[in-house]
Amino acid sequence: ADPSQQMARMDGKDIAQLIEGATYLFMNEYESSLIEKKVGWNTDELMKRVGTVVTTLGAKGARVQSKNEVIATVACPPETERIDPTGVGDSFRAGYLAAYSWGLKPERCAQVGSMLATYVIETVGTQEYFFKNEEFVSRFENFYGKEPAAEIKPYLVK
Repeated sequence: ADPSQQMARMDGKDIAQLIEGATYLFMNEYESSLIEKKVGWNTDELMKRVGTVVTTLGAKGARVQSKNEVIATVACPPETERIDPTGVGDSFRAGYLAAYSWGLKPERCAQVGSMLATYVIETVGTQEYFFKNEEFVSRFENFYGKEPAAEIKPYLVK
């Protein structure tokens, strides 16, 4: 589930119906606070109802947790310049889900999502970013290391 910006306009009952039973819930810190405020579920109560929660933490990266266990907390690569945050959350989810479709573990998925989000914040517009796959892997390696980069490389560089 990804209630995103719609959550601000939804009541607690609708939010609960949308996210209860989700295999994955993607949200940011603000959306997490809305769930607690509007639905009344704290983190423990939320984790009883959702398989895995992926929370973006802005410049601090992302946290992935499942059944009250933090699976991974990943840092966000530094941007060359911060131009436009529009679409950063969407790009994080796109990167996360791409890596998930490759069969990678949650930590690596969050790293791919964070790297893609970094490209987006460096560009005006939500879909105007551009990179060569080799460049993505190189930049990924510079921040996350050789082993993580080796895991994603087969999916990006042929």
